[in-house]
Amino acid sequence: MSASPHQPSRSLTTRFVVVFAAFVAAGSLLLLAWLRHQQQAESENVFRTLARSDASFVQRLNLPRSAKLAGDLGQLLQMQIHFRDANGVLEPAMDDKASTPLKSLPLDEVRELPGGWQALVLKLDARHDMLFLRKSPEVTLSLLHPATRNALLAFWLLSAALGWVIAGQVVRPVARLTRGLKGFFDSKDRSPLEVARGDEIGELARALTQARDELLQEREKREQSERMAVLGRVATGLAHEIKNPLASIQLHAQLMDISVLDAESAQSLQHVQAETKVIEGLVNQWLYLTRPAPPKMESLDLGPVLQETLTAMSAQAGHAGVEIKAQPAPSLWNTRVKGDRARLQQAFRNILLNAIQAMPRGGELEVGQHLEGQTCLLTFRDHGTGLSQAALARGAELFFSEKEGGMGVGLNVVSEIIAAHGGELRLGNHPDGGALVTVLLPVSGA
Repeated sequence: MSASPHQPSRSLTTRFVVVFAAFVAAGSLLLLAWLRHQQQAESENVFRTLARSDASFVQRLNLPRSAKLAGDLGQLLQMQIHFRDANGVLEPAMDDKASTPLKSLPLDEVRELPGGWQALVLKLDARHDMLFLRKSPEVTLSLLHPATRNALLAFWLLSAALGWVIAGQVVRPVARLTRGLKGFFDSKDRSPLEVARGDEIGELARALTQARDELLQEREKREQSERMAVLGRVATGLAHEIKNPLASIQLHAQLMDISVLDAESAQSLQHVQAETKVIEGLVNQWLYLTRPAPPKMESLDLGPVLQETLTAMSAQAGHAGVEIKAQPAPSLWNTRVKGDRARLQQAFRNILLNAIQAMPRGGELEVGQHLEGQTCLLTFRDHGTGLSQAALARGAELFFSEKEGGMGVGLNVVSEIIAAHGGELRLGNHPDGGALVTVLLPVSGA
């Protein structure tokens, strides 16, 4: 039979209850033993106080050390009293067997004697001691006695409070930690274990969270490597199958004399040429994704590079009802960067394509540029619904996409290209609505 997921918590609680109950029982027995000892000590103190008071009375009045006086005082105090001289002779006398142990008793100490008797010897004068004998009292503890009942009640209340504190500080956090571990290592939200403590239990929770994160990272890396291996084989095969007919289409489109065509046919030919370039870019994108190569760096004017991309995307944007507005116009930019023209245009094209697809009913796509020190910031803002929290955190992650039919490749390629140029890709939302994608590139001095 499989164990319940909560069984360890109940088992820990059960063990705690059993151990704590044993502690309370043992503590109660020890408390009763201590109370018994206290009652015995109190009884001896009463015995000693009465004896001293009686001896002091005899001393002050200088009463005769006679058997009659000893008998009268003993009857009054309900104990046996004897006078003992310097030779150990007792008055009133006792048989030798009973008197022998009494002759050597030390002064001012309550001693237990055989037969259940207690004895106390006090000094009267230089020649006489006074011996007090009584039956050893039977100390019995009753739960009906107020002192016993109150002591046990106080101990039980303190034990209950201690048990509650221990349960709150140890048992319940461990049980909560155990419940939190259910499915913890399969979690995708990366939320930490909710045990906000600074002690060993908190350290354990943080260590488990760190171990989980490292395990998931390794798992994701392995899965991504496996996907990339499959993707590489597929992309290479598709690129070969697509590039050959695509090159033929491009060649025939270039050989056609656009001057002999009517306006509608000429526009269609231009559309064919533009779309073949888009297909070629997609093929190159997949090849770059599976076999990334370092960019071919050269000194570039960033404005013309972006303007060429905007021009190439204008037909697709217009077909989707999207108007691209660049402020200021790229032709006015005077910014030079070190970069690979084709790769940068590929990155810009992916960003523009995402922005166009984010506005299915059309709208404005605003492109801006400004400098911050030695960094050029390019901004692309659409007027769509904006990015979700998941997209803000994982938008550039390979194969992450929230679009229906999306493959999660475009922004990942953008991120890789910009990073290869020493730049950074930032994803955000504009305060007035829509997504805001920012590309940061270092400015070149020449």
